[in-house]
Amino acid sequence: MNIDGLILTSLFVDIPNKLSGVKESIFSVMSRMAKAHDALNLSQGFPEFDPPKQLLEEVNWAMNNGFNQYAPMPGYIELREQIAQKELDLHGHDVHPSDEITVTPGATVALFACIHAIVEPGDEVILLDPAYDSYQAAVEWAGGKCVRIPMNLKDLSFPIERINEKLNPRTKLIIITTPHNPLGAVMTDEDWKALTQKTEPIGTFILSDEVYEHMVFDQKKHKSVLQVEGLKERSMKVSSFGKTFHSTGWKMGYVIAHNKITEMIRRLYQFVNFSTHSATQMGLTRFMSNNPNWERELSTFYEKKRNLFQESLVGSKWKIYPCSGSYFQILGFDAFSHEADDEFASTLTQQHGIASIPINVFNENASRTGLLRFCFAKSDETLIAAANKLKQIPTI
Repeated sequence: MNIDGLILTSLFVDIPNKLSGVKESIFSVMSRMAKAHDALNLSQGFPEFDPPKQLLEEVNWAMNNGFNQYAPMPGYIELREQIAQKELDLHGHDVHPSDEITVTPGATVALFACIHAIVEPGDEVILLDPAYDSYQAAVEWAGGKCVRIPMNLKDLSFPIERINEKLNPRTKLIIITTPHNPLGAVMTDEDWKALTQKTEPIGTFILSDEVYEHMVFDQKKHKSVLQVEGLKERSMKVSSFGKTFHSTGWKMGYVIAHNKITEMIRRLYQFVNFSTHSATQMGLTRFMSNNPNWERELSTFYEKKRNLFQESLVGSKWKIYPCSGSYFQILGFDAFSHEADDEFASTLTQQHGIASIPINVFNENASRTGLLRFCFAKSDETLIAAANKLKQIPTI
């Protein structure tokens, strides 16, 4: 090796690697495994069907009519106005499109920008286990410390009382996911009221991940953090066009927050991505303007998918947990294996041809919960085929 190579090697050895503890996402792992073993992929959370035809046509129109250069950093004002109108129509609260809404390339970027705008070194951030894996990474890269509290796995409810036990003056932020991914739980009015009372004295910020807000079942209603008096002024709501319009690969999301918080988010966001795909923004604007009832019909659409999957498993030994929202079904596998969740998920994919997401990877220091997550945003044929495979798994 020449001297230049030796010097270069030495330099890289001495560089501290802050990513050394970060593992590959379980979604990538399971989807790759599903492909390698030709398994039905109910692991990664993406729909098996296309976006609405009119939306595709509107995006194509935008590309052919000049919307191909940088959009304004916060997003086209026309799209932000559509978002504000949707919030008013569906949730009954006013949002200012100019200084309270920021369009982002997917919800994960919005979450990252919110966390880094709020969290400073030494701050504590409460996460509810199981938690989406990007939360902890973003908090730790901001210099914060994650305080993890388990969800109530027996009834899949939110551990509001346990949150109170962990609150202290260093608690800068609490991250809520409603409807919850992966458990499908939905925050109730009582949950929000209790959280408000407990956090108000210390002014803790709330980051509410609401990307599945239009998928709430059994006549329940989605309650956004922005509807909660005493919370909305210190809260951020993140949502996703990808989840709502069956277009997860487009990576389109947004964040809504009080104008003072939005100002901080935008200061950071401008150096993360600056702006989001122009033609898609304009296509969404035109589609939302002409289809104001799309979101209202989405819960019915996915409730039928959930019901079909659950009904197709009736008579099996899988424990079917309630799913109040999202497009994920939790199944308990104690009748089939004593393995850890990730081990059994691997077995299920490689030996039985169906891929899922193990819950233990979203929990701190949990080797086994006995639970797997299955995505039911799939065709009826796929859901029935998956249920048939699951019913053939031998019990122990």
